[in-house]
Amino acid sequence: MSKFRYIMWDWNGTLLDDLKANFDTINKLLSDRNLPQMKSLEEYRSLFCFPVIGFYEKTGFDLENEKFENIAKDYVREYYSRFFECELFSESEAILRYILTSGREQLIVSATEQESLLKQVEEFEIDHLFTEILGMSDIYARSKVQLAERWLKENGVDPSEVLFIGDTTHDAEVAQSIGCSCVLIPSGHNSEERLHLTGCTVLKSIEDVKNYLEEN
Repeated sequence: MSKFRYIMWDWNGTLLDDLKANFDTINKLLSDRNLPQMKSLEEYRSLFCFPVIGFYEKTGFDLENEKFENIAKDYVREYYSRFFECELFSESEAILRYILTSGREQLIVSATEQESLLKQVEEFEIDHLFTEILGMSDIYARSKVQLAERWLKENGVDPSEVLFIGDTTHDAEVAQSIGCSCVLIPSGHNSEERLHLTGCTVLKSIEDVKNYLEEN
């Protein structure tokens, strides 16, 4: 077996294919405020970042005259009206089952609010594949670092035994902050070019996780 005994998964954009739903959501909010909409998924992926307040600033919301919290509430409400459009990436469940049968533990560390995250994972009937499903205490999607740090401390896990798998530069930041390895998948919310700039290994797709684990 490889050195990695624990796999930390990001959720949105890594296991769950919700890029289009998020793109449509942000454009709906921009349209409601008579602001210019993003023209393409590529533009979205070039701008998306954490904390999401920075993303709102980049996309043109007037945060001097509208509270961030109100935009976030509108975003969540609109996103969940579109959640039925989302599916797992086609290889997600097979990779999760492979990891489980290989004797490793896996968990989700997500910027999604905890109760909503649990409902989403349960919706796809894969919650039993994870030891832990960790989401945020609110809807404001700030940083996942504290979630990951707390889990490591509470479980006495050596970060060198952990592999973080995500789709954004923030996932690389989380891995660096907690001292674990990271691979990124360019099928989600950040462009492949941005992912390469992190210095992390960038796989072609989630399907390549199996080979990576067997080689490392």
